[in-house]
Amino acid sequence: MKTHFYPLTFLVVLLLLSFGCKKDENPSPPSISLLTGTAYTPDKSVILVGGRIYFGIQASDPSANITNLVIKKIMPNGTVKVVLDSGLNSSGFSVNETFFQSVEEEARWTFQVMDRNRQFATTSLTLFKDPNSTWGGIFEYPNLIMGYQNNTQYGQFCCPATGKIYNVDSANLYPELIDIVTYFYVDDNIPSPTFSSPGELGGGITEYYPSIDSWATKHYTKWDVSVDTDPVPISAYNACHNDSLLILAYDDVWGKRKFKWADPGDILPFMTAGGKKGLIRVISADHDAAGKITFSMKIQQ
Repeated sequence: MKTHFYPLTFLVVLLLLSFGCKKDENPSPPSISLLTGTAYTPDKSVILVGGRIYFGIQASDPSANITNLVIKKIMPNGTVKVVLDSGLNSSGFSVNETFFQSVEEEARWTFQVMDRNRQFATTSLTLFKDPNSTWGGIFEYPNLIMGYQNNTQYGQFCCPATGKIYNVDSANLYPELIDIVTYFYVDDNIPSPTFSSPGELGGGITEYYPSIDSWATKHYTKWDVSVDTDPVPISAYNACHNDSLLILAYDDVWGKRKFKWADPGDILPFMTAGGKKGLIRVISADHDAAGKITFSMKIQQ
């Protein structure tokens, strides 16, 4: 009599597949740590207002990719300020982030990652404002005019430290001086006078100024785009003659690669690659690629 083992074999295979595909009910959580060394800001540091803060962040996850990194400042009264909220998809990363000391007396900085399993890991340190901090001086430029990409009368590149404006040929000679660039395009059928910078990441700035692609130095200026929800009052701007308002107005969590749809009356907080914070008040803005934009500017010395 011939014996068949197929049903038993099939059952064994199913059991093996079941065990092999069974989801790990206790996946390992991610891990996060802060790098140490002379370059990085250590725990319990006392820092002058406007002083540079430098963190090295390292995270990994053996079970699932990390999908989110959030950095917050938590004040002693429980107030929370998010300074970075970044999505990602990585099994691990090591990144350096630069911030600048604001006016709070004390803040606990927390660094949190979340993975695809919605498991979290957190680390933190506490920083203090130097009680000897004083407000710094600013440069004030009441009337600057920059052209858009097809304008042959006014330059499109600006050094905010001096208020000097360069055309493209001159800017190509001194790329290390340039922090602000202007151009015009139509976005979502809306005319968009635009402030940007040579280091605009992932944007289309080289479509308008192809020579930037070959620059050895491409400064990246961040533009706070929250003006519609949290505008700087014009009275405060006019009364500002030190860097107090400049520091308070700029919110890094809203810092984007460019400011679109700049309209007369808008007051735009920004921060240069060198950490200098400033404000631009738009006076007038043409809606033509051969046009110009007129503005005043205040920036930290």
